[in-house]
Amino acid sequence: MIPMRRIFAAAVMIVTFGMCLPATGADAGERIAVLVGSSEPPFEETLTGFQRYLSKQGIEAEVEIYRIAGDASQAEQAIQKIRKSGARVILTLGSLSTEAAIRKSPDIPVIACLVLRSDALRNAPNATGVVLEFPLEVQFRWIQTMLPDAKTIGVIYNPDENGKRVEAAGRIARGLGLSLETQEIHSLQDIPAALNDLSRSADVLWGLADNLALSPQIAKHILLFSFRNSIPFIGPSAAWVKAGALYSLDWDYADMGAQCGEMAIKVLRGIPPSEIPPATPRKVLYSVNLKTARQIKITIPEQLEKKALNIY
Repeated sequence: MIPMRRIFAAAVMIVTFGMCLPATGADAGERIAVLVGSSEPPFEETLTGFQRYLSKQGIEAEVEIYRIAGDASQAEQAIQKIRKSGARVILTLGSLSTEAAIRKSPDIPVIACLVLRSDALRNAPNATGVVLEFPLEVQFRWIQTMLPDAKTIGVIYNPDENGKRVEAAGRIARGLGLSLETQEIHSLQDIPAALNDLSRSADVLWGLADNLALSPQIAKHILLFSFRNSIPFIGPSAAWVKAGALYSLDWDYADMGAQCGEMAIKVLRGIPPSEIPPATPRKVLYSVNLKTARQIKITIPEQLEKKALNIY
């Protein structure tokens, strides 16, 4: 997971401002509530992108920002205030904010961002949004771009969490001329044997987001496996790259905020969230670890190195 969930001890703060610009399809005085789960940079960048998009579109709206600092009780209090405020739309940033809004405000449209996957949104008729997970085909095409000689992709996963996703990944890999070698795990104790099996066949280890397979307790073991076997590990976030993964795909948070702004405007104009499919990020950034590349004798093309968001 991306490292966004540090808890900050702060009271709920509410900031209200008006965008005094000509309305374009949304009535003057519309209220939009924003439930911000953390003060970490990705949350603030996403919020800024959302605000700027509304401003550029000439939307006249009153936006109320509720900062809950990763605290579930503060989320509950904020939702109560949002319901009394008459907000037409709630933008939620982070899983905690999204879960609270969907559970406590089923009658108010929710636009969610900074959540990993769309599963929860698809089961909530009042919710849509932009999820963090890049499409599987995008992820595999980036493996082909970064590692053109890699033909066999290894992955360890918990079938209870990722069984269907891995099945879909196998079909997509075959369509791209790749082979997916999978190893199911059911406990942390299964991981060493699973990695050992993959060491005999995999050209690359794909870091599929999985609460068991990529738990913090196992991170060091996976990275050591990568170094010792010269098998590049594709991390699920820049934090993994900084720790030793070869590369990860990253997000343009401001642009995701703009995507959420587009959805919010549609809702204000009368389109229900159930008719707006959840989206994935439309921009792909990436981070690379050149020290790891040298260690496992991988050459990152110069043009890709120059365009990386972060280089370690």
